[in-house]
Amino acid sequence: MVAKIVQEGAMSPLSLLTKLKSVSAAASPPAPSSPPASPSTASPVPAAKKPATDTVSLSAQAVSKMSVSAAGPAEPPVQLKIVGELSFTDLRATSARIEKVMEYHSARMDFTRDTIKSLCGQFGFDPDGNGGNLMLSGEIGKVAERQMESRGRAMPEKSQEVKDWEAERQSQASVPPEGWDKSSLITLFLPGSQGTDDKQVEIWLDNRAFEKLGKMSADEVKAGLVDMLNGPDAAASQVAVDDGAFGAAMRTDSRYHPEYQQSKARLGFFDPQQGTSAQPWLMIQSRSEPGYVQENAGKLVDTVMSILKEGAAGRTAG
Repeated sequence: MVAKIVQEGAMSPLSLLTKLKSVSAAASPPAPSSPPASPSTASPVPAAKKPATDTVSLSAQAVSKMSVSAAGPAEPPVQLKIVGELSFTDLRATSARIEKVMEYHSARMDFTRDTIKSLCGQFGFDPDGNGGNLMLSGEIGKVAERQMESRGRAMPEKSQEVKDWEAERQSQASVPPEGWDKSSLITLFLPGSQGTDDKQVEIWLDNRAFEKLGKMSADEVKAGLVDMLNGPDAAASQVAVDDGAFGAAMRTDSRYHPEYQQSKARLGFFDPQQGTSAQPWLMIQSRSEPGYVQENAGKLVDTVMSILKEGAAGRTAG
């Protein structure tokens, strides 16, 4: 028996699992009624049916929603369309596989929440988010997770079912927008922040410089910070940002985050070899909290350097 299950619209693995189970319950033929078998009579065993293949397609958007993110607008209803005959043997196998994937992603989200709590504490915020919070974008998220591992918090292991699931969807993975493929961002929301651009501080990092930065001391980086908005290096610094990955990422997100390009305080650490002829390896800026940047740059550098150094000790985050 061959069946093809086609997804129409985006859905999470949990929704798909619920759909599959409901389809199975609704479509399964009722058991024939018969008188009870006598003690000496064995019930006939139905002949095994030939296994069939089915195809379950999930969009990349559905898979991405397994990560921790703020709730967005409601998605349109998702429809499952069954073409051909349905093999319940395969349906049960698919349901079991999705349960494995859901178990992994549930554990993965717990690990991510613990990582954010740890980072909040390192930046001096309440770990439970009651006084300051933060958000990670780009490869720095994996570095932070490796730091957690170096501190003894094991990352959930992927079962073969999860590895197969991800491999099948690898071709559907979205490509990072221009600039974000080489940039990372730690967005700090200071205590009392109401969200975007309110008591907000940004720490930009060049992904390609993680290893080089990690080999330096925090004192070296602090001593090399350049005021990118004032002084003799301001003009060259601005050109370096505009022409680099940071500038491309800022332009990509300018509709939703104009504050990235309107900072009132901006300090950067540049490659000691190239100076301001190329974009900085690390940049701290803010439009809403320029005073905080100037007063706390040293502490912020200390924390970022700790993340990079400890993150280098953990295994590759996946």
